[in-house]
Amino acid sequence: MGEKINHNLVRLNHLQHNLNNQNEVLYHELKDDSLLSEDRVNDFFTIFLFEKAAGTHTIDHTEYPLKEFQMHLVFPGQIHKWEYENSSKVYQFIVSREILNTFGSYLMFPFSFYKKHPCFGLSAEIFYRLLYEFQSIYDELRKNENIWEIVLSRIRIITLMISKEACRLFFIDDENAATKRLAHFIKLVMLYFRTEKNVKFYADKMMLSPNYLNIICKKYFDKTASSIINNELILEIKMLLVNSNKPIKEIAFDLGFKDLSSFSSFFSNNTGMSPRDFLMKYNKNKLG
Repeated sequence: MGEKINHNLVRLNHLQHNLNNQNEVLYHELKDDSLLSEDRVNDFFTIFLFEKAAGTHTIDHTEYPLKEFQMHLVFPGQIHKWEYENSSKVYQFIVSREILNTFGSYLMFPFSFYKKHPCFGLSAEIFYRLLYEFQSIYDELRKNENIWEIVLSRIRIITLMISKEACRLFFIDDENAATKRLAHFIKLVMLYFRTEKNVKFYADKMMLSPNYLNIICKKYFDKTASSIINNELILEIKMLLVNSNKPIKEIAFDLGFKDLSSFSSFFSNNTGMSPRDFLMKYNKNKLG
């Protein structure tokens, strides 16, 4: 067996500087000359891919054994460290708080769920598909052309793959009736959130009471059913604001809002900024 090394995020201060001054997304393979460290508080969202590994990764004081074809998620504010053999092959994909806060809702489930379940065993096929997307984002950013539509579309693919694996591992393959109902609810939300915003609609589809649907959402996601629906709707609005050529008013009507005022209030209440402020923040000249 190879020598075990206690690794930290490679040159944390240097990475943080890069995230603040470049494209807010980094990807690289971890090397054996990484800095040694004690527990560290993560300041950005990190996805680790363990292609070949033996050892442990401790996240918020819970120890996870390392195996080949694993994915681990570490969120800002979480404490983590790892020990693995120097023959291991590990990659990391780092996203700044800004990108995570804006597009983190791509993930099908709330952050609280992934914090409770940060470790995923993957098939070789899914593992290499994810690795390909990471490498493709890195290649796009190296071109220095700032084609964020391409980068964000690839981030969308990555988060959809993560969500699909979470659904498969923790819900579809689970014999628990409540988790199966939650998986059904999430699927319905993905289908109808653009037009149906009322919890009763989804509860009726599932032949449940709205109260029971809220109870199981709170138990497993620490969120109400309504907030999960709103989360998906906010994601769609952000994507349309960033990538669509439509004016704000047209986007509001397309998503079933009766007027621009109610649309703006909904967006502001859920994001802390108006749609116009959001567009200005992302330098989109489409405030019509």
